[in-house]
Amino acid sequence: MMVAVTIRVALMASGQQSENLILATLPSADLDLLRPNLRTVNLPIGLTVVNAGEIPKRVYFPHSGIIASCITLSNGHVVETRITGREGALGAVIGVGERPSFTSAVVRVVGQASVIDDRGFQAAIDRSAALRALLARHEAFQQAMADQSVACNATHSVEARLARRLLRLRNMSGQAQFTVTQEVLAEMLGIRRNAVSLVAHEMQRANLIRYSRGRLEIVDFAGLDRLACECYRTVTAYKDLLESNEVGAFR
Repeated sequence: MMVAVTIRVALMASGQQSENLILATLPSADLDLLRPNLRTVNLPIGLTVVNAGEIPKRVYFPHSGIIASCITLSNGHVVETRITGREGALGAVIGVGERPSFTSAVVRVVGQASVIDDRGFQAAIDRSAALRALLARHEAFQQAMADQSVACNATHSVEARLARRLLRLRNMSGQAQFTVTQEVLAEMLGIRRNAVSLVAHEMQRANLIRYSRGRLEIVDFAGLDRLACECYRTVTAYKDLLESNEVGAFR
């Protein structure tokens, strides 16, 4: 069952502010470098926006929803390596030269995004120091999340890790409710589906979430925050530090 989500989509051609935080942070003159080539697309669940081994030809700036970068092992097991939501951009590496993608990128949570082709993006990034700085900050944040996840997966409980991931999904998708299956949550955490089922049931009994047939709603954000491991707060603090170092840099 799909979640009915009202998504406020920015119309780039009209000059309205984007819900993607990179685009929203750009000074108007820098955004104007991208605007003529941006278009808005839907992100249905399961859509593969790039396959492993392909050279990305588009950059996605999500307004809502989540795109996950994944590795598929020889036994068919899928492992998620990073997620991209409204805080960032997917495929921006093409701004520093064409190279094949090591991972596949698949939509995990339904949403919409602004999309630009590689030529339009390259032309803009060549002329915009602000865009280059914001993308570098985003990459630093993504690396911090990946590094922290290694420590988290090795030491913290399934309950704490799932709480952390749900909080992060909320922040990155801009939604408090979304459609996500237990199988996808298990891939996100690198655990078995039955472990997700047991923990999600306990979270629902504690009135932290509502979860039924793939429809998940965060009911008690503060309660999930208390249950989450330190990794959520550590990475959030690092994100705040990155942003504070750039206050007034672009405006």
